[in-house]
Amino acid sequence: MKRYRKAVLAGIVIGACMIGGSAWADFQTTPEEESVKEAFIGSQNISDHIGQFKSENGKTDGLSEEQIQGYIDRFNAQVDRYYTQDNVCRETYKETNEQILREVAKNKVCYKVDGGVLDCTFHKVSISEDGQTAMVKATYLAWGNWVEENENHEIEVTAPVNQVDISATMLKEDDVWKLKKIDEMNVSFAEDVIYELEEDQETASTASAYSEEQKQQMDSIDEYIEQTYLTEYKTFDEALAVAESLNPNEINPFELWWKSR
Repeated sequence: MKRYRKAVLAGIVIGACMIGGSAWADFQTTPEEESVKEAFIGSQNISDHIGQFKSENGKTDGLSEEQIQGYIDRFNAQVDRYYTQDNVCRETYKETNEQILREVAKNKVCYKVDGGVLDCTFHKVSISEDGQTAMVKATYLAWGNWVEENENHEIEVTAPVNQVDISATMLKEDDVWKLKKIDEMNVSFAEDVIYELEEDQETASTASAYSEEQKQQMDSIDEYIEQTYLTEYKTFDEALAVAESLNPNEINPFELWWKSR
């Protein structure tokens, strides 16, 4: 499972530079608080789309300069929409995205299939008296889905689902809520939850407590493990078909872990 953890950590490194489709109807809020929530979710979703493009071979070598620049411009506009001017990630994300499109993905398969926030629970949304800043505390599930070429020129599918506990500061800039900074972030790795579930299954009392639905989800997770970090594919099309078949709700070990407790 080392490949899995490595890919997850790479994503966390990108997210960590901020330090210093989702459900979030957790408590009664005002329209302004809802705007803060939507902006926060938007900021996390766009960070999961770094390096995303569409192509038939998982690389950008067949894309025109106009197409590549179009992807860059659209991504940059989204970053500007969700990140304040002084957010340390604003330019870093843009540079990383352009480097992937113009350099990394030119020479090897580096294809983001899907990703973003699956579900989010907001514990607190507090807006300042002057209405210009807001503090957010939330827990969300982050999902990513990549088809990538490794050093052996084999194709891999990487699709982690992880839980993120986060505190953030939002700022109203040009009358639009944006992410100013992440104050604190803690990530719970799906790999660790899977280990716990496997250990639980070894005990007769716990295994017998699983419902039929939970057993089916365990089977889906086992198949997902086999298809992702235990399998290398010869072609991009073969790996892409596997990646596109993955349902993040079926391979979410946190849901199963919560139900089994």
